[in-house]
Amino acid sequence: MFVTIKLLRTVAAGTAATLLAGCALSGSSPQQPAAASLNVNTYPLGAYSTKPGAAAVSATRPAHGTPSYDVKRASQLVYVSNLGAGAIDVFDQRGKNQQPIATITDGILGPGGLTTDRKGNLYVADEGKISGNWTVQVYAPGATSPTKSYTTDLSSPTDSVVAKDGTIYIANFNGFSNGWVTVYPKGNVSKEYRLSDFGGGAPLSVALDAKQNLYVMYDVNNGSAVNEYKPGTTTGTNLNLVFGSGGGIQVDPAGDILVAQQLSPSEILIFPPGQTEPSQTIPMPGGGEPFNFALNHGSKALFAGEYQNANQVDRFAYPSTKFRYVIANGFQNPSGVATAPYEF
Repeated sequence: MFVTIKLLRTVAAGTAATLLAGCALSGSSPQQPAAASLNVNTYPLGAYSTKPGAAAVSATRPAHGTPSYDVKRASQLVYVSNLGAGAIDVFDQRGKNQQPIATITDGILGPGGLTTDRKGNLYVADEGKISGNWTVQVYAPGATSPTKSYTTDLSSPTDSVVAKDGTIYIANFNGFSNGWVTVYPKGNVSKEYRLSDFGGGAPLSVALDAKQNLYVMYDVNNGSAVNEYKPGTTTGTNLNLVFGSGGGIQVDPAGDILVAQQLSPSEILIFPPGQTEPSQTIPMPGGGEPFNFALNHGSKALFAGEYQNANQVDRFAYPSTKFRYVIANGFQNPSGVATAPYEF
């Protein structure tokens, strides 16, 4: 999905009905894989330029991807949603043009936004209905099968983030129709409530700062917006950041807000605290369009996925923003990036 393009797609059992309004998609879209036999109801395009449709998972792939992997093999990890392959690939944070340490496919259909918590658990927001439910899957460190699944009050979830006290925030794109953020206080699903004060917007990405304030990136009809929520509040403040075609959000330890701008131009923007105009921009070295990205623990490195043309994940030094190298390429739309250990 591009905010300026308003491309929404519903895919069911290998057939796609596409609604395209606004300007045309730039460039060509990857081919959709052949349909697999999966329990798929509706598959909204949500936050992505293309969707693998009902064939997100190859009918011939291994049932669980690779076996459980030793997290000690790499003291620092990068997880990447390989959307078109219906998989999560795991890499070391250091090293050029790597092959995955592990690949996770069990419990995944259309993987999107990723995050990790302080214990190293991986959270995968899935935009495909799994057994009839919208789902955020949780994988323990080193596991390739889900250890927990969240389904309460979700509708095309695109991203999640976990606070230090265990509170889970999940962005629900809801088919670009008055979406909301699902909140599980301290992980307690029975006390779930919504952040739904941003009328007419569709939450796309969520992030926390060092003080545990929540930042929600919204898609709106005329562009993008970011709301800030103090811990425990249900009403946010629009920060009036100037950008469009939003694709992801993070906050560094200094309180700078980083957003991925997919188009015009394609780059990551850095907004100092209290400022509405970016002070720095990070161009994409592969000429692709940035979507989700992540800072590592201590925010010494930034990892950004480029989709559409480049289909690679880049490592940048931070805060200098100097491009270092491509850690891996050959993805079928890298739609989520997370690091372990967690940023803060």
